[in-house]
Amino acid sequence: MIELSLDGNWTLRDSRQELDALQATVPGCVHTDLLAAGKIPDPWYRDNETKIHWVFQKDWIYERSFTVDADFLDRSCAKLVFEGLDTLCTVELNGQVVLEADNMHRIWEVEVKQHLREGANDLKLLFKSPLSLMKQRDAEKRLWGWNIFHENFWGKSYVRKMACAFGWDWGLMAPTAGIWRPARLIGYDARISDVRISQSHTAGAVNLTIEGHIDGEAEQASVVLNGPGGTHSVASTSLDKNRFHISISVDNPELWWPNGMGDQPLYVLVTELKNPDGCILDSNTRRIGLRSCELIREPDEHGETFRFRVNGRDVFMKGGNWIPCDVFPSRISDETYRDLLESCASSHMNMIRVWGGGIYEDDRFYNLCDELGLLVWQDFMFACSTYPSFDKAFMKSVRAEAVDNVRRIRHHPSLALWCGNNELEQGLVQWHIEDWTDTAMPPKDYLALFDELLPEVVNVEDPVTPYWPSSGHTPGENRPDSHDNTKGDAHSWKVWFGGQPIEAQRSWKFRFMSEFGFQSYPELKTVESFTAPEDRNMVNWVMDYHQRSGPGNQTILKYALEWFKEAKGFEESLVVSQLIQALCVQVAAEHARRIQGRMDGLLYWQINDLWPGATWSSIDVYGRWKALQHFAKRFFTPVLVSLLEDTDSGTVEAHVSNQRPESFKGVLKWYISDAAGNPIDSGEVEASVPSQANKAITTLACQKHREAGGTDRLPLEIRNHKSIPMTGDRDLFVWAVLEEDGKEISRNLSWFAKPKYWKLERPDIKASVTDRDGRTFIHLETSHAAPWTRLSLNGADALFSDNYLHLAPGLPVEVELLSHSLESNEEVGKRLKVLPFVDLFPCS
Repeated sequence: MIELSLDGNWTLRDSRQELDALQATVPGCVHTDLLAAGKIPDPWYRDNETKIHWVFQKDWIYERSFTVDADFLDRSCAKLVFEGLDTLCTVELNGQVVLEADNMHRIWEVEVKQHLREGANDLKLLFKSPLSLMKQRDAEKRLWGWNIFHENFWGKSYVRKMACAFGWDWGLMAPTAGIWRPARLIGYDARISDVRISQSHTAGAVNLTIEGHIDGEAEQASVVLNGPGGTHSVASTSLDKNRFHISISVDNPELWWPNGMGDQPLYVLVTELKNPDGCILDSNTRRIGLRSCELIREPDEHGETFRFRVNGRDVFMKGGNWIPCDVFPSRISDETYRDLLESCASSHMNMIRVWGGGIYEDDRFYNLCDELGLLVWQDFMFACSTYPSFDKAFMKSVRAEAVDNVRRIRHHPSLALWCGNNELEQGLVQWHIEDWTDTAMPPKDYLALFDELLPEVVNVEDPVTPYWPSSGHTPGENRPDSHDNTKGDAHSWKVWFGGQPIEAQRSWKFRFMSEFGFQSYPELKTVESFTAPEDRNMVNWVMDYHQRSGPGNQTILKYALEWFKEAKGFEESLVVSQLIQALCVQVAAEHARRIQGRMDGLLYWQINDLWPGATWSSIDVYGRWKALQHFAKRFFTPVLVSLLEDTDSGTVEAHVSNQRPESFKGVLKWYISDAAGNPIDSGEVEASVPSQANKAITTLACQKHREAGGTDRLPLEIRNHKSIPMTGDRDLFVWAVLEEDGKEISRNLSWFAKPKYWKLERPDIKASVTDRDGRTFIHLETSHAAPWTRLSLNGADALFSDNYLHLAPGLPVEVELLSHSLESNEEVGKRLKVLPFVDLFPCS
């Protein structure tokens, strides 16, 4: 096969020629080309987003020439292949229309040999604004959705396009157009059009079945499997009606495991197509992992499990939700993908949910998930809206989209689940047809798409990967309740949108939590990137403009003031917002781990950003970790100590959760101190916990150490949950340190009064910087209790192995400086900024 890349330089102009033509880059989009040419401002800065809305309203033309020779034209087939056209596109080759595309999520191929000529050929792509089509279809029938969009473009559900480009409650509105993924021309006599790999696991062996389809005429197909230790198997077969079927066996296979459960060995499977002379006509390479992955749904005492089992072992899922890294996805770099996913893996995550309002991710994403052991919960691209499944042309396009992406992604060992949509069953389906209104999707339309078409595609193209119709979803008779806590998965937004106390999350009994979260502001350096100096106030209009959740800033402030004093300045307010976000998710995550077996996974919303502002992310758009990402590294650690206080009895339960592949044995040391860190009581107990289990190790009786009497200790009842009281018990901390072979592996802190009431004393924290084998370490000791101590390098980006640290007298901490831009440890010492929690507030 001959392949001619059509990536690189093109010419771009608007269809009415109101602007000068400019150079375009493929893959890319109109916005990135206009940005490169200086024709539009940076949409991330202040309210510049409003200055680029005109781009979406125009039609755009991409043009280029390419050359083909006689050898290329001698091939029996020649096809244009576009891996991504965004979105309504007419393709002309040498003045002839060869393709009409209407789906951003599809791979488009078209036979063009009859239109090619030797020498120069002209290619022209017209991208029409979908606005007129959206208005037309909306006038015919309005499709409703959740009211979470910055500007509601009715009719967008008729267009198969990245939904969040129209704006979301964490992002800007910038619908794109362009050739957003690679383009090429291929010439061939025969090629491999599809390869499907199936695995059958037996004791000590894995049997692989490789099935393929051939486009054209060929004689033989062969397979070579290269494993971590070299070539494992070679097999070949003749073709039968343009199909082939080959089986090979791998003895003593090296199994692929999720992060934290084992290694991620990868095998390379090369399929080759040969003519009668033995010459290779085409080849296909797939990198695979040998593993089984099941979704276990079986009756238990609580209802029905929702549990992932890998290689025969149940695994608790720890992770988060993933959105596109950029509203212009063609400019996402290799470095961005790697930094974000390595951050997830280093924070002990083992599952990423690719959310349905964005894109089917780039191959680079899935390759990295394979390498890092990050299982992928893969949504189909439907989210928070109703869809025209009554339209035959729409359904035909969706079927092709699903086939394209299932075939592209299915071989990855990281793929764990196909999910039909995000949140459509959470109020957008009117299950009782007699009550149906135009604001909901009738069941027959909903089921046709998510219970028939999509599972049919998965069953044919990838039958080994489970399909789940929606997230959240309750299977069975109680399907209209997408939050049933006896079966299925759930989304819980009763803190952020419902106003419940953070501690109410401890009453959860869900089987799997696939979405919940809390917002925060990013780092000061990130805020400085989108604001002018005069904008840097928590209630400034620019700060509000970069907040896309209606109750957002007020909600952050409300919870921050419930838990903390008013911060003394702008930067401190940003930090406090991150602390309340991290605390909210920590409470939920630790609870989920304590009830493992009832709940078997927790994915918070969200990991990443696509623009700077107040969002639910744990890593901002520049890759800077918020407090939540550091907290996640601790609450997702393989062996965790967590503490659960009871304000009535004055006790604290110490739990150890073990998500290692083997049992844990160690020592739990506990300390009770006053809020200044002065010791009151201490002890230790042996801890032994099986793999994938939680165990209550000991209950600490703190009543005798609490302040005497007073109605200020009365708890607030919230659905059988006892909240931390508003006041009282201001001077009591409970510390827990879990050790293994004398080394600390987990630390936690519990209290009986909210932090704004603590009787803290300002600590004297000693920090020393040392170098060991070319690595930089920071040793910290404190004179008084110093919860949530924050490290930074003044004016420079830095990533620490741990941050927002719980420091106490006699419990030193050593942190590694993993990355920074400074030249020496001496400079690190000069720039190191240690911010105790008390310094966030005035008069502490």
